[in-house]
Amino acid sequence: MKRKIAFTVCLFLLSLTSFAGKFVLIPVHETTDLVTLFDDRELKIHYYCNDYVLATTEKINYNNAVILDNHAFADAGYYAIVDCADDYKSEYLAKTADAGKLLYSGNDFLIMKIVSKNFIPAKNDGMMAIMDIEARLPKATAAFPVVTEPDEDVVDYISQVSADRMMANIQTLQDFETRFFQHPNSILAQNWLKEQYEMLGLDVEIQELTESYESVSHNVIAIQYGTEFPDEYIVCGAHYDSFSYQLPDIAPGADDNASGSAGILEIAGILSQYEFKRSIVYCAFAAEEWGLFGSGYYANHCANERMNIVAYFNMDMIGFLAPEEEIKIHFSDPSSAEILAGYCENICNVYFPEIPFSCNNYMSSSDHRSFINAGYLGITSIEHDFLENPYYHQIDDLIGFGVNSPELVETLTRANVASIATLAMYDVAMPLPPLAPPTNCVAEHLQGRVIQVSWEAPVENSPDKYCVYKDGKKIAEVAASQLTYKNTLPNNDFDEHCYAVIAGYGFLWESDFSNESCASVPVSINELHSKINIYPNPVNYELKITNYGGEDTNNGACPIVEIYDVMGRCVATVETRLIASLQSASSETTIDVSHLPAGVYFVRISNEFVGKFIKE
Repeated sequence: MKRKIAFTVCLFLLSLTSFAGKFVLIPVHETTDLVTLFDDRELKIHYYCNDYVLATTEKINYNNAVILDNHAFADAGYYAIVDCADDYKSEYLAKTADAGKLLYSGNDFLIMKIVSKNFIPAKNDGMMAIMDIEARLPKATAAFPVVTEPDEDVVDYISQVSADRMMANIQTLQDFETRFFQHPNSILAQNWLKEQYEMLGLDVEIQELTESYESVSHNVIAIQYGTEFPDEYIVCGAHYDSFSYQLPDIAPGADDNASGSAGILEIAGILSQYEFKRSIVYCAFAAEEWGLFGSGYYANHCANERMNIVAYFNMDMIGFLAPEEEIKIHFSDPSSAEILAGYCENICNVYFPEIPFSCNNYMSSSDHRSFINAGYLGITSIEHDFLENPYYHQIDDLIGFGVNSPELVETLTRANVASIATLAMYDVAMPLPPLAPPTNCVAEHLQGRVIQVSWEAPVENSPDKYCVYKDGKKIAEVAASQLTYKNTLPNNDFDEHCYAVIAGYGFLWESDFSNESCASVPVSINELHSKINIYPNPVNYELKITNYGGEDTNNGACPIVEIYDVMGRCVATVETRLIASLQSASSETTIDVSHLPAGVYFVRISNEFVGKFIKE
């Protein structure tokens, strides 16, 4: 049964006025480091890879963190990771000096702050825009099928892949002369793709990007609904925009990426003739060359809608074969998608045992990266030595030059047909984990130094564990049967602390946070036997503190004065230089308390409560 799905435009605005502290790069050495960073609620991660994360934070307490910008997203709509060979960096930076500011130079990449819409990518490499949107770790929904022998239906689908048909579609896209995302011709290409998918009987929608992107063309999204698991999606896609480093008005883009667009269209043409258990989504993305804008928009929409995307298959540059290179099936994936790469390798070894298979994680700036950042598993098929293509981002990226191997186009498309069809017909359901968070989180002082946190389990869900957070930091994991946690605070800690809880399902799956609840240990002072005198009491404007006993109350150290309210909250701290005279015997200092609301307050000097006063 087919159903309509409304791809409502989710809020995906560039943050120009609000920001969360500093924009930082934090090196990552192991997967456990990455998980720890994602667990830190004081850190908002926007991008991550095997080597580092890019994030915003108010506090810099991370090993080897590099501050890239002191006011994240304050005067820039976005930043960009630009893949750029080391020997080309000087020339590239000179060309972009007026449009971008260099923040960091890494091994064959740059991190730039975009200050003008005239910013351009590097000559022969990719670019990914980094926006004020939070990244997510991928969550595998279940084990992928293991195939040991070919399926007759899949063999039939593979046999229908036609190099001639795909070369004709590459020619059509090439004939638009340019598909540059700000050129009117990109709209013509968009509409042609929409018509092709409509003729296949698919539900097709133009997903408009926001004006912030300044793209005149948009995403084309076509859906084939599944018969048994229609809410489990296999998504495949390719960007259809093109770019020429020489002249944007002449950017035929046969290999980059008419070839991948033709591959996705071919897959849709074959698989749309049949029914599958899972839904398949075919995507033609706009504005990839300028930072993965189209796929980023769509992937974040899917994440916000909590679509259960089992896997994303990308096709980008599948038509160039370097001289004397043999045909091979090559994929690129981040290490976080290794489970998907292993599945593809299994499929290709079964259906194409005579063709070499390889996979690496070099290709970081293509549309699969958007899905990885949004919390999905994504992989891209690409010619093995795409950097050897001399026509890459050139005006002569044409059939016969940039696309010189119809056989390679056909081979990589067949590999994707086999991988997608097998997953679409897999018998076992691959549901998203129940991601509903715990509810009714309550933090309250229990007794002594103990704050008790309690919560209710998600309705109709069975978590494997709960994680308790205090002030944005995870402090405990407890069993699923336990709905309370007791947090013992250190002596003299009367600060207010805020608690929240998440539900954990399996190894990677986590819910959103529960509501936040705050509590503190109440300040309780009876008779204070101290040599400190506090007066006048009550007080209106100035509070005087006298060390009348002639003793050094702080062992020669400069004391710190803090004022607490009856809820145990620190409402004022006096700089030590203002009360240094308290080191001396029989000394007196004055503190302005006129700004405090009326009420009862307590004075703490160097972690010891020494008295209380009433503010009128």
